[in-house]
Amino acid sequence: MIVFYNGECGFCKVCVALLLGWDRSLRLYPMTIQEPEAQRLLAPIPEEERLLSAHVRTEGGAILSGAEGAPAVLRELPGGSPLAALTTIAMPLARLVYRLVTSARPAIGSILPAAWCSWAAGRIAVRRRGTTPPTATL
Repeated sequence: MIVFYNGECGFCKVCVALLLGWDRSLRLYPMTIQEPEAQRLLAPIPEEERLLSAHVRTEGGAILSGAEGAPAVLRELPGGSPLAALTTIAMPLARLVYRLVTSARPAIGSILPAAWCSWAAGRIAVRRRGTTPPTATL
């Protein structure tokens, strides 16, 4: 599963790095929305909307954006299935929380310590190093 995130957002990097730490089975592949391959894969989403939220591309090729992607990601993580079920049941609340966090993202990102953003970038780089993107099989 590909997790698309804003590569220029410190908060986004930290969130993705935390997910990668939980992902001991290496099922998630991080890709910045700004990458050419991501632009190709996210073509069904209008360009002006791509950076408004995170997106995931499932193994089946479905693209899920924002809160709608949370259950799919959680199901890939060890012990995440109960949270995925809860998120699915409470999707209206998940959408609201996602919108609130997304609107606060610039403010949150601006107060994150630089060391956290650096740690996150390093964790993401390690995950990507030596791995073939899932898109190579498309």
